[in-house]
Amino acid sequence: MAYAKALREQIDRLSSDMRAIFAKCEKEDNRGLTPEEQSAWNKMADEHTRLEDSIKAFEKTQSAVDKLTEPDNRGRGVSPISAQLAEQLRDELRVNAWEEKEKLPYAKAFTNYLRYGLARLDSEQQQIVTQGFAAEIAAGLSSVFRNAQSTTTTQGGYLVPTGFSGILTEAMKWFGGIKGTVDEFETGTGNPFPWPTVSDFLNKGRIIGQNIQMVQTDIVFGQVTFNAYIGSSDLVLVPLALLEDSYFNIDHLLAKLLGIRLGRLFNWKCTTGAGVSAGEPTGIVTAAVAAGNLYTCPTGETTSISYNDLVNLEHSVDPAYRDNPSSYFMFSDAMLKILKKLVDGSNRPLWQPGLTASFREGAGVPDAGVLSISRPQILDHPYIVNNDMASPAANASTMLFGDMSLYKVRKVAGGVSVLRLVERYADYLQQGFTAFMRFDGNLIDAGNHPVAVLQQSAT
Repeated sequence: MAYAKALREQIDRLSSDMRAIFAKCEKEDNRGLTPEEQSAWNKMADEHTRLEDSIKAFEKTQSAVDKLTEPDNRGRGVSPISAQLAEQLRDELRVNAWEEKEKLPYAKAFTNYLRYGLARLDSEQQQIVTQGFAAEIAAGLSSVFRNAQSTTTTQGGYLVPTGFSGILTEAMKWFGGIKGTVDEFETGTGNPFPWPTVSDFLNKGRIIGQNIQMVQTDIVFGQVTFNAYIGSSDLVLVPLALLEDSYFNIDHLLAKLLGIRLGRLFNWKCTTGAGVSAGEPTGIVTAAVAAGNLYTCPTGETTSISYNDLVNLEHSVDPAYRDNPSSYFMFSDAMLKILKKLVDGSNRPLWQPGLTASFREGAGVPDAGVLSISRPQILDHPYIVNNDMASPAANASTMLFGDMSLYKVRKVAGGVSVLRLVERYADYLQQGFTAFMRFDGNLIDAGNHPVAVLQQSAT
């Protein structure tokens, strides 16, 4: 759905620009369009029609995906064949979304940059790249490109265009559980960014007598400082034969490879990152453990868990946070398997409320992609599968519960940069590509501990 939303946003911007032309004419004594204005309006009208046609084609294909993934009228789940066809259609949507955007000048220039570098771009494409894609930015069709400065290389990189970024971002979402669950914010630069906190949850008002002076009770302020650590995808080496093959979709391949690598890194460090002392983000598990809101399982539960443990963990969080829509359980797929095997005194599964749905949907990570499927809940709270959480073992912190929106991820404006390395691998007839992003993460805890940790027993 993100693709259709992006196209509609482009249509809104075009419509606004088209109206602005006539507003200007009306303001200037209701004059007619100049030849330049008429030409600009015609181009925008053609682009408006093309975008509308693209949305219709996308929605038609999306409708086919929805039908394939609907259970039949007898309540049975989606057949393996239908599921396979639906996934193929999803792949087509992803590829077609990028190919549609490749028609824009900035995307064509970026594709040629990936294949050949700046030296082999024609003069118009060089101007588009080096001037920051000014024409597309002015028309509302592109995000900003800029050189990725470096003190150790002479070959610059460029921020990726919208289509490439869309595939890359989608690939990042396929891994983890952090992205789309916690709160993210963006800053214009990478300077240290302080986030203020206020701790006043223990203070109450009081009854006073007549002519009695009020008691002064100060508010305790604090702050969490966010840095901007550099996350790298490492190098991806691509043979020149593939780069020079005009039928090879190098953009799509690189977007997926780089996005998956950055996605794994992002999820890992935002889950269990050691923090400032290690020169990396403070993961949500690390921050919650440091805050001290731990529930430890009874002796004997080194690799197991009970229903009582779930209730105790839930109630380790104050109702002010516990009852928020953004409160989730988070654990690994190994822990989900253990939860599904929990039984009562008569050996009946406790997973009963979601049993039918679970058989249909499996134990996959909730998908923020093309299709949205309802999932069973635990104690009326959603759960997130995050395989960077520890598997059940002695002393391991295996489960979180609480308001995940209070874990903040700071990103530096500009998103992901791509760097192209030519000479370094020339003797192997290969070129290197790498992507990097700047981010940090930490839990905003003013002392009332919005997230609790379940720790397995030591023995």
